[in-house]
Amino acid sequence: MLACRGVHVVARAGGGGRRGGTNGGRGQQQRGGGAPEWARPPNEGRQRKSGGRGKPPVKKRTTQDDADAGANERRSSSRTATSVNDSGFGSGDKQVRASKALTTVDADGVAALKDFKDAGRGTKTLTEGEQRQVSAEEALQYERNGHVCIRGAVSPPTDMNPMVKAVSGEIMARRLEAYKHRVSVLCPGVGAEAVTSVEEARKILKKHSKEDVGFLQTFNLHRDEDSPATEYIMSKRFAKIAAELMGCKKVRLYQSCVFVKEPGMAETNWHSDLNMVPLDTNDFITLWIPLRSLDEGDAALHFASKSHRDFSLPYWHTLQGMEDLEGRYEIDTYDELDLGDLTAHNGWTLHWSPPQPKDAVPRYALSICYVADGARRLSARNLRRAPHEEDLWSYEGWLKDIEPGAVAKHPELPRVWP
Repeated sequence: MLACRGVHVVARAGGGGRRGGTNGGRGQQQRGGGAPEWARPPNEGRQRKSGGRGKPPVKKRTTQDDADAGANERRSSSRTATSVNDSGFGSGDKQVRASKALTTVDADGVAALKDFKDAGRGTKTLTEGEQRQVSAEEALQYERNGHVCIRGAVSPPTDMNPMVKAVSGEIMARRLEAYKHRVSVLCPGVGAEAVTSVEEARKILKKHSKEDVGFLQTFNLHRDEDSPATEYIMSKRFAKIAAELMGCKKVRLYQSCVFVKEPGMAETNWHSDLNMVPLDTNDFITLWIPLRSLDEGDAALHFASKSHRDFSLPYWHTLQGMEDLEGRYEIDTYDELDLGDLTAHNGWTLHWSPPQPKDAVPRYALSICYVADGARRLSARNLRRAPHEEDLWSYEGWLKDIEPGAVAKHPELPRVWP
């Protein structure tokens, strides 16, 4: 048993490894077999025009070839609303949007990233008073096991109240959006954007989904400058903890999500966060911040200790590695999290969450993901993994602006520390 207060070593994972045809993501079924379109090499799954000159000779592709090909595809996609966009995804039900505030259009009608001041955008909200220092013991536990609990990350707990109020308000305002996302993931082809009510979404999920809903997910509240939650999510207090645990001098905020487990919702399947991230890096961390105190009956996260260092995991290519995780790792969790506590886990650490009891109140948790500054967009060249596209709604806005292999420097990936 780990030394940190509240750590509980679980003998078995409670049957949360798989349900139906799940793939170890957060509930998504992988479609089409293999990598999503954007992650495939250019000669796999993409139609290229020969210009009427017959089949071109085969040659070895270089990084520059991939970059040029990506640029050509963007030019093609910018001229027709229904073509395949730069990320490789068709427009489908959800149009790939380009933020007018972040992009400009050249003479050929090609969207390009505007120049922007890449200064630190971390806020001073929640930074008054003494800052929580990550101890050497906590840093060592994170490094060895791939997860750690930071008690009193915000102290006193009453300092969390304005943040809880701001984030909770956004959850209610975007509830339909969260249900639409579940429809898009669990019921492909149904047309999530046409859903007009939560009740309609529930009926579609009941009829078309092959698995139970394990959670609701609302993406990137921090990107809305008018959202009262932005200043809390962008706080340097949280970014500093992430930087100290990763041992990085500069970090960017990759993604923020609010995860809601309503009473009776099913387990969240085993997954690792980096398997849904189109970045080529290992320096990635998730802070999981409960928005109320959690007791032993609530659906907290359970971690497969040291899984972040298991480079032979067959789950990179098949489902088999998810079937007996408790036989391979110690499964740990942190009981009785107080308001102001948080857990942190490495991007490769496998984790899951049990069902929320039917007689409990909803469980709300804010997830903030950080990546070390300098990470590059994942390239299809020498791809070792087939990333899940469940988080497409989150990263589609910046993916088309950054070439494969290029440094992920973008206004939607703000630097928040220092």
